[in-house]
Amino acid sequence: MSKTRYTLFTVMIFALALFAVMLLLVQTTGHAPAVDGWVQEMMLQWRMDAMVPFVKALTDMNSFAGAFLFSLPVVVFFAWKRWYSDIAYFLTATLGATALFIAVKLSVGRMRPEASVLEAGGYSFPSGHTTMATAMAFALYFVLREKTDSKCLQRLLCCLALTWAGLIGWSRLYLGVHWFTDVVGGFGLGLFWVTMLRLLWSQKKERKATTD
Repeated sequence: MSKTRYTLFTVMIFALALFAVMLLLVQTTGHAPAVDGWVQEMMLQWRMDAMVPFVKALTDMNSFAGAFLFSLPVVVFFAWKRWYSDIAYFLTATLGATALFIAVKLSVGRMRPEASVLEAGGYSFPSGHTTMATAMAFALYFVLREKTDSKCLQRLLCCLALTWAGLIGWSRLYLGVHWFTDVVGGFGLGLFWVTMLRLLWSQKKERKATTD
């Protein structure tokens, strides 16, 4: 196993374990882990009315509409560069993550917090915004990482992906539409999916290179 594939596999297992722990925590406590109450109380203390519109604008960047508006220029740019396999990977990562979190939400059926400043429908676990933000940001990271040999730039891209996923997750907590375990579970689910997909994509590329 190459170093890259080993790293992907390690990250995939870590992300799956993170999601599984959050899911187990939610289910074994009757959907009420103590950590969720602690974090919610802290967010309520920090919440300022003047900040709410800005945080709403931030979280809307990874709504379904926001994800579409972000994906469109990415796909156009990839098409211009003729990175057709990367287009397929990016879209599969985005659409697959969406289908995955919806399926988990329906299966778990957890109610949202009551201290919300937004009208949010559907179930709570996992955070769909966080799942999508993580999957999209790291899909873009994995694609761009292969286009440069600069370790500094690769680290910067990874930090940007983590920062974006973290900001979206934080915005969901700040607005009170998700519990802490929802956000961490969404991060784990999104990272697991996008990393597993990248591992499969890299294996497919290696097989194609061998046959060619």
